[in-house]
Amino acid sequence: MPEGPLVRKFHHLISPFVGQQVVKTGGSSKKLQPAGLQSLWLQDTQVHGKKLFLRFDPDEEMEAPGSSPPPEPPQKEAQKEGAADPKQAGEPSGQKTPDGSSQSAELNPQGEDESECLEGDAPAGDAGRWLRVSFGLFGSVWVNEFSRAKKANKRGDWRDPSPRLVLYFGGGGFLAFYNCQMSWSSSPVVTPACDILSEKFHRGQALEALGQAQPVCYTLLDQRYFSGLGNIIKNEVLYRAGIHPLSLGSALSAPRREALVDHVVEFSTAWLQGKFQGRPQHTQVYQKEQCPAGHQVMKEAFGPPGGFQRVTWWCPQCQPQLSEEPEQRQFS
Repeated sequence: MPEGPLVRKFHHLISPFVGQQVVKTGGSSKKLQPAGLQSLWLQDTQVHGKKLFLRFDPDEEMEAPGSSPPPEPPQKEAQKEGAADPKQAGEPSGQKTPDGSSQSAELNPQGEDESECLEGDAPAGDAGRWLRVSFGLFGSVWVNEFSRAKKANKRGDWRDPSPRLVLYFGGGGFLAFYNCQMSWSSSPVVTPACDILSEKFHRGQALEALGQAQPVCYTLLDQRYFSGLGNIIKNEVLYRAGIHPLSLGSALSAPRREALVDHVVEFSTAWLQGKFQGRPQHTQVYQKEQCPAGHQVMKEAFGPPGGFQRVTWWCPQCQPQLSEEPEQRQFS
């Protein structure tokens, strides 16, 4: 699933199209009528956690209310490298999640994302000019190029993935959205205090949330406090902090919760920098059989009762379960 750093990369690559008119549309989306976007002007793009918002207007405007400038890469060198390869903004679609579980790309995993907005065929008035894009498990954006099949499907066909939405712009370029959920919404609510990649990220609010009497692996995926944080970040920061995923937040000392928040910010920022610089992401326990210390890594799905279960990787030796923590079966 695209997490905060990758969605910010999408934002960076889409931003050059702001101020251009949509001259042609395409795509297989049934819930969103692509033709309804034709002749509209892309006036703004914003990213909030793991969601992307695109503002369209019927008339050309040089400066739309609430518009935001294109995001700057974390380093100057990153801007040059990020702009050098604008074609692929994400991984192509697949049939399974990175953790091996099957899931329809139309579905929005519960437990990580906020409630869905009402969907419609076309924007209705000023309140409906924002197109919200949720990337689900396999979503991606391609710029000036289409995704191509890397292997044959179950039927043996080398059929290229079908984009949900394609936007051709007057400047000559185009955007192709794959495996995304798209809906018209009102203006996005800016909540930088919970965005793990925002300078205004509220550490105090995050620390208070981590102090709840529930497994920390649940709290980390709560977008109300850790917007943009997904399963990869969850697994990696818990390992780096030496905390068992089912540790009750209320059982952790204040310094350990502080260290966990530090790892969240540091790992997410480093991942974002790597995206702009074209460096591959290296994980220590996510989808690994052994941790860096050579210990066997455990794998099991955890999630709140009745909620979305996410596959979790952890090292029992590097992340020991404390005696006061609950047994795994009570929360699995």
